Amino acid sequence: MINVKRMKKYICCVLLIINVLFSKGNIAVELSGKSEIRERIYVQTDKQLYLAGEMIRMKLLTSDSDNIPIVYSKVGYAELVDDSIARLQIKVELTNGIGEGRMQLPVDLPTGYYRLIAYTQYMRNEGPEVFFEKNIAVVNTFQSGYYLPDDDSETDVHFSSAGENVSSTISLQLDRTSYSTRDRGELVLTGMPENIYTLSVSIAGKEWIPATESGMSLFQKNSVKTTAFSNEFLTEYEGHIVTGTIIDNQTGKPESENEFFATGLTFTGDAIRFFPGQKTKTENVRFFTSGISGMNEIATIVYNVDEKYRIDIQSPFVSKFAPKQKPALRLDSVYYSRLLERSVALQVLRYFSEESSENRNISKPNFKMTPSHSYLLDDYTRFTTMPEVFTEFIFGARFRRRDGKPEISVITKRGDSFIYGTIPLILLDGVPISDHQIIYDYDPLTVEQINIYYGPCMMGGYMFDGIVEITTYRRLHQDLVLNRSSQIINYEGPQLPLPSDIPDYPKGKNLYVMMPDSRHTLLWNPDVPTNGKDPIHLIFNTSDLTGEFQATVEGVTKDGQFIFASVFFKVER
Repeated sequence: MINVKRMKKYICCVLLIINVLFSKGNIAVELSGKSEIRERIYVQTDKQLYLAGEMIRMKLLTSDSDNIPIVYSKVGYAELVDDSIARLQIKVELTNGIGEGRMQLPVDLPTGYYRLIAYTQYMRNEGPEVFFEKNIAVVNTFQSGYYLPDDDSETDVHFSSAGENVSSTISLQLDRTSYSTRDRGELVLTGMPENIYTLSVSIAGKEWIPATESGMSLFQKNSVKTTAFSNEFLTEYEGHIVTGTIIDNQTGKPESENEFFATGLTFTGDAIRFFPGQKTKTENVRFFTSGISGMNEIATIVYNVDEKYRIDIQSPFVSKFAPKQKPALRLDSVYYSRLLERSVALQVLRYFSEESSENRNISKPNFKMTPSHSYLLDDYTRFTTMPEVFTEFIFGARFRRRDGKPEISVITKRGDSFIYGTIPLILLDGVPISDHQIIYDYDPLTVEQINIYYGPCMMGGYMFDGIVEITTYRRLHQDLVLNRSSQIINYEGPQLPLPSDIPDYPKGKNLYVMMPDSRHTLLWNPDVPTNGKDPIHLIFNTSDLTGEFQATVEGVTKDGQFIFASVFFKVER
């Protein structure tokens, strides 16, 4: 068992310094709030009407309350809400204030309007009134009741005809007004402002419902200001902040004694990703992570005596919102055949799709030192117990007994001398181990490699007497039995942009590709590189779907001006 009392004394001074430095940083956040710096977020989606089972592609952009783009938070949050409860939630990594997210709609999602709500943690200091919100329509073609009779006057809606150009700032033109299936087209943007900050383009099937609000009005709503500012939520200006609650294992309730103990969070696998926790004034603890993304397995640990406490990770989402009346989703039955065609196309697309929409990115190591010694166990005589492995050929780390229990010690430098330190960081497939009896009893025949790092090793404010990194063949920490101070859970980090899943056919060879192409979104480019060019030429390919399509361009200038243009065209066989 790790010597908790000595560890407390050893890291107390370091933590005190870190807390002081952080407190100064937190003051800066508070001062920012008092000086009327307010963060806002805008979301553009690839379309407005989706079928259950389709994917919502979205772009997030942060600005201040005057709509001027700013680089502040590194993570944005988006939730799809039915009435007041979130049905889907994603985190999106923001780079230079811009992020790209994907939200896969369930196939059983009922027909209706849903509220797409987006925010940053810093915006939560002002409350939901400043969150971005727009309505998203979803039609489930496997459920009845998604269209009205022809004689319902409320369904009469004017839609722009093919070829009409709707624009307030720039010119958007096509090389043709009509295309055949699997044809190549060109979109030309002219009259571009020189001070463009970001620009995005979407080409998708024409909407069958009117937009409840224009992109311009939604963007301008960012100017809403409030006076109250809570300072409860920190700015995620370095990366995602994971928050947990310290739970008393005996009572099952949050810790209330305000004890001092060290905590840690790791991302499992074959690299060192350890983040120390910072306890708040309450029973909560924060982990300031960086460079993490995608679905990961994380492990938490509380270094405390008698396994008294554990950490339960909290959701970073709002999850529940005040109810809000939504408009009724009305679709004329004249669109039934188009909905059926699109539904069949979606099923074909899902069947033949080779790319998964899962967030597959992984977190990056935050400790990149070269091991003092690295041991591939297959290069040595295989022993059947871990004590034999450490005794026979591992130099610089050893087991010894303290109070009748095995304890691992690692060579570390203290002043001008080298000693065997008693506060090492022990990781097995990235899982932190405080009870060294677990390693003592572990089966070494499942272990592929052991890396030894001599101390001292600084890990985000914690000072360890070296590191013992043990990796198994499968990197799945199989047969590992943890004590009650540790937990392993699945956790989804922020999404990173993925390569486009929209095919780019070689010119003249579109018809020779045998794979069905039933895309409803023909082009989605959330960050078009402009580089001061005017005009800008964008190439797209039509799919096997026919009908009317809409090309939409949205952007923002550096001085906060909204850019919008839209044009319609037909695809025929």
